[in-house]
Amino acid sequence: MYITNLDTIKSAEVPQTGKAGIPISVKWLLGEPEGAPNYELRYLTFPVHASTLYHKHAWEHEVFIVKGQGILKTRHDEILLKDHDAILILPGEEHQLLNRSETDTFDIICVVPKGTRSFSCQCG
Repeated sequence: MYITNLDTIKSAEVPQTGKAGIPISVKWLLGEPEGAPNYELRYLTFPVHASTLYHKHAWEHEVFIVKGQGILKTRHDEILLKDHDAILILPGEEHQLLNRSETDTFDIICVVPKGTRSFSCQCG
């Protein structure tokens, strides 16, 4: 068993950020280094106007909106996200997460398979 607390974990910057170039911070809560056999749990904070790149990857991930409002951009839609929404992004689905707020962060929890901590993706 392993227990940690969000407030005690150091933030790191996500190496790939959106076109605005605003870094997103990530706190890896649970994962392979902590003994998790299959999945890794991360907490991401998007500052005002920050976004991921538009991308896809070979694995699924689950996203839970902790606070703020954002946009999920897909091939066909731009979907407004709000507190406590949950998203399943399937393998190969093109997507981008954006914070469109003028004043607040957009904070999410994201679950990814073990071994995907590098943020590798097919980005465009």
